[in-house]
Amino acid sequence: MLVRIPVQDDSHLKGKLLRSLVLLGVLSCYSAALSAHHGSASYKTDQIVILKQATVTNFLWTNPHAMLLFDVTDDKGNVSHWAGEAGSPSAIRQLGWNKHSLQAGDVVTVELYPAKFESNVGRLEAVVLADGTTLKNGPRADQGVISRY
Repeated sequence: MLVRIPVQDDSHLKGKLLRSLVLLGVLSCYSAALSAHHGSASYKTDQIVILKQATVTNFLWTNPHAMLLFDVTDDKGNVSHWAGEAGSPSAIRQLGWNKHSLQAGDVVTVELYPAKFESNVGRLEAVVLADGTTLKNGPRADQGVISRY
């Protein structure tokens, strides 16, 4: 008696393996692009803007950057809304910041490098609290010319 044992077609397995490898390659390309960092290229690093009597509206302790949202009132009473980008929470935590460092309603002085292409946006250099405490955004005093990241 002759018994035939069916031989499994391995072309199906080869196809699955090939698709998995292609998917892995595509995901690797995207993850490399996502991990790239823009540094300080978006900011005018040759000038610093100092905004006194700024009122904090929100402080976002988020990745990839903490964000400070604040209002500044000019001499005529006009309010302008600002956004300042800080480093990552893990980076600025080492400089003395924490998620409670700034609260809505705090009146502070903000030092930042303005954005090249947007108004009322900048990269934080420092925030001076009402009690005189200064929260720096980086340990260096290069005024942003050399990337801190």
